[in-house]
Amino acid sequence: MWQKTPEELRQALTAPFPNGDIEWRVSATNKEKTKGLAVPYVTNRAIQNRLDDTVGIDGWHNEFKPWKDGKAQLCGISIYFHERKQWLTKWDGADDSDIESVKGGLSDSMKRAAVEWGIGRYLYGMTQVWVSIEQRGKGFVIVDAERQKLDQTHEKWVQKLQNKTAVPPQNANQEQQQKPRPAQNPQRTGPQGQQRPPQPAPQQAPPPQEATGNRPQPKPQPNTPAEAAGLQEGMYLVRGAVLKPTLNSGSRTSVQLQDCAGEVLQAYTHGPDSNLAPGVILYNVKLLSKNQRGVTFYILDAYDIVTFTAQDAA
Repeated sequence: MWQKTPEELRQALTAPFPNGDIEWRVSATNKEKTKGLAVPYVTNRAIQNRLDDTVGIDGWHNEFKPWKDGKAQLCGISIYFHERKQWLTKWDGADDSDIESVKGGLSDSMKRAAVEWGIGRYLYGMTQVWVSIEQRGKGFVIVDAERQKLDQTHEKWVQKLQNKTAVPPQNANQEQQQKPRPAQNPQRTGPQGQQRPPQPAPQQAPPPQEATGNRPQPKPQPNTPAEAAGLQEGMYLVRGAVLKPTLNSGSRTSVQLQDCAGEVLQAYTHGPDSNLAPGVILYNVKLLSKNQRGVTFYILDAYDIVTFTAQDAA
């Protein structure tokens, strides 16, 4: 019987996975079908092991139900809470796969149900990576040579998340303030036990002041492209824009957006959009979140473009 507080359970379930438990799929391709966007997933085996290790082999179970007239699958993952004496189930579903049909739908629906419990949810904010691909059957797969690049991308993302949650070290000045201070003006004795009068502390000469006159001081340099672009809260910098074909023989623009915090996300327009180009800054941005077969992406539904005047440029 597992014994964890709600916070301990959350931390155990949501912990990052090693590289070997991550699989990658192609979510979109370029026009030439030589490059694709790689999206990470947690394997079903790793999900099962995580549940076994966290709540025990008798503390969870899953079940499946057909969905969408048998064209998709629903999966529910249940965990038994001893204090409540009841099972708590979280559901999600996925369409059947084009390659493995129902088996693929069962696998994908379980992965999505696991995300409802927080398992592998940290991968959803990860920046997608362009990699080399090759066609196998009706679909495209990532070439084996790209695995090292993808592993490094995953490791950097995990490190970034851990740095955000790490407790900052105690300030050195605070440590000095906590140390006991010596007594002021201690009495010192000279030869034969005679007391000496307290000596004044030596005066330290102030550091020489550099004569700057009216010379302007240099401005601090921006540390990120977002700072260099002068992004404010709610603004996005277009890092890249590529026209992509759609399944209905149309096309739309795939765009990479960077916010004022430096985070980059992938979004798609409803159709071709020639106004989006690298360096363009957007505001009043409306993003619609979509999730298809376990892949989360965004639709750029509306925006305005920041225009600069000659005074702004100066």
